[in-house]
Amino acid sequence: MINARLSYLMKKIKVLETHFVSGTGGLSGRTQSTPRKDEFNMISIDIFLRFKEHKFLFANPQNLESSGADVNHLQQNYIMGFVFNENELCLSDEWYDNFNEVLETLDISDAIREEDMQVDNRNVAYKDEE
Repeated sequence: MINARLSYLMKKIKVLETHFVSGTGGLSGRTQSTPRKDEFNMISIDIFLRFKEHKFLFANPQNLESSGADVNHLQQNYIMGFVFNENELCLSDEWYDNFNEVLETLDISDAIREEDMQVDNRNVAYKDEE
């Protein structure tokens, strides 16, 4: 009977969860592959696979819990909230479905500098690995 009720609930409730890259930093020399908190001013995720339409959720990375391995990095997974009956959202406190609301949480002192954006060092060979 419990399994039947759980099966019913799982058809009605969908978990909204992030899944950032994981693992070690490899050649880049990073402590881990998940994004650093200071690499993004804001995180935006399309929940289309769990919602009936393309809808974006937003978060200030400074307000998300840090990785246990490195406080400067984000975790791989965060529960953003739940979808009930395919159209009702229940979001955790760190996530917003309104861009302007998350914009108000940003602090200019946390903003990434333009010259540090879109840095990709994957093609760089490090001296100790040559």
